Amino acid sequence: MGPVHVVGAAVIDGSGRDPSNIDITVENGRITRLGASSAHGERLDAEGLTMTPGLIDAHVHLGLSSPIQPHFLFHVSAAEIAADIFATADATLDAGFTTVRDTGGIDGGVVTAIAKGKIRGPRVLSCGPVQCQIGGSGYYGAEWEPAELWNSHHIPGLCALSMMAGNADELRRNVREAFRRGVSFLKLCVTGGVVGAHARLTDTQFHRRRDRRCSSRSCGTKHLCDRSRPTTMRASAMRSRPGCAESSTAPASTNPQRP
Repeated sequence: MGPVHVVGAAVIDGSGRDPSNIDITVENGRITRLGASSAHGERLDAEGLTMTPGLIDAHVHLGLSSPIQPHFLFHVSAAEIAADIFATADATLDAGFTTVRDTGGIDGGVVTAIAKGKIRGPRVLSCGPVQCQIGGSGYYGAEWEPAELWNSHHIPGLCALSMMAGNADELRRNVREAFRRGVSFLKLCVTGGVVGAHARLTDTQFHRRRDRRCSSRSCGTKHLCDRSRPTTMRASAMRSRPGCAESSTAPASTNPQRP
């Protein structure tokens, strides 16, 4: 495929400068030149349009594209879950997001399929299943359901929301399994969340000694700590020096699954 010359658009180059009308040359899906070019190729008139670099969304859950409760009550088929994930990935790219950080829900097969061009979507950096305590934030099984059945909700290669641990050895095993499955970073749920029905916002999950066994310093990668209460977070996960910390401060009353 020859070069494509886009002309007439107001171009935002990401430097902070004001948009400017400048020609752009695209070859094999990449911008190769800013400014007029004498090379032969297709000409696209973008007069009146604006071009920007691809956007980045640092917190998505492609694997939760289907309604959460029906998904985890086996009311949605694997085929429909896959269709919803693929549709969300496609819509994300159409919205201008060329890179996303998936913070829990998809399994590595989706990331690979997108990277190979078999599914249309953005570049995905994924933590794979989140790391959580048994029955803690990240666990959506029914109250009557034995925790050991949780993995039956996962669809290998498509979606896997969380790995549960009851002690440091189990957490270390789960982290190693996550790396084996090709994750880009880790995510630890260190407090209760605002969606699950099994953990309160004030609950502290993962002791500092357990956290630091898989900290960015010791395992050589970034990890993200998901928290709902900054004060609780400071007492544990911040001391483990995560690569990133995110906070969800919605009040408990916003939890649709808790009375």
